[in-house]
Amino acid sequence: MSTDVLLVVNVDSDPDPVSTYQEDADVLAKYARMRDILGRHAGGAAAWTILTGPLYRDRFYEPPYVGFWRDLVQDGADLVLHPEEDLYGPGPGTGPETCSYYHTDHMREVILSRAQRMREADLPLAAYRGGYHGFTPDIGKIVQEAGIRIELSCAPGIVWPQKAADWGDAPLSAYYMSGRRQADVAADGEEAPLFEIPWAWDGVAPGTSRRFVVGENYMINEFSNLQAMKRVWDAVTKRARERGEQQIVSMVCHTYTMGQAEYEERLTSILDYVLSNHGRIVSPTSAKAIYDQHVSSKADGMDRSCRLAAQNQ
Repeated sequence: MSTDVLLVVNVDSDPDPVSTYQEDADVLAKYARMRDILGRHAGGAAAWTILTGPLYRDRFYEPPYVGFWRDLVQDGADLVLHPEEDLYGPGPGTGPETCSYYHTDHMREVILSRAQRMREADLPLAAYRGGYHGFTPDIGKIVQEAGIRIELSCAPGIVWPQKAADWGDAPLSAYYMSGRRQADVAADGEEAPLFEIPWAWDGVAPGTSRRFVVGENYMINEFSNLQAMKRVWDAVTKRARERGEQQIVSMVCHTYTMGQAEYEERLTSILDYVLSNHGRIVSPTSAKAIYDQHVSSKADGMDRSCRLAAQNQ
């Protein structure tokens, strides 16, 4: 298959269970295990989220975690701002049918302050991912103000108004996001749009394994199984083959399951399956660069074709 089929591995580094404090050494041991797996099976390329939330506003933006993030960047991974304002909360506006992501002033402080802390550590954030896929156009403006140009919250087919997740008709592969509506492709001439990399979806159903958790129609290591994830990847490569179009998607795995053989084996198996079935595993920044080069090459090809046609008239 000559068409690019690229996978970004989203590493959700949130500790779990939410209600039980874990010592830094225990958290970092799980981080190290995930790093080792991704080094051996993905060349270190990944998108590592850094949690912030009312319960842990600063913890993961301070030592000893800053040193670990620096090591990851040297591996070729990208760092991702990941507010979990409700799960590790409650934050303002949290309730049964609403969430903090609609509170723009609160999100502005969260996003800009975390981005500033990482710049001070000389560790700029490459991307943003909202908890529960939460995202709004206002958040998009703040993310750009923070100097972040890549967004990873999109799960096509998912519409959860209670969590500010509105991705029902979003594209199935990476796109530049409209500033007016996150599930729309940016119009020609829109300034500084965010580059969106959606979760890999088979396009069959936005089913859930439990409330507000995507299930086996997506590639999510902890809430699916190996055969289902293979099926989703096969759907992605089939789209690339049949449409002749580049596909850029992401999957999700969680550090809290590291040390558990079932989840480690499932993760290494799906990564190996991707690599042996037409895929490349890349970081978000590499995916964006490859996408931009692909678009530029297509435009150059069209220009040459138009010039040749004009010369032959």
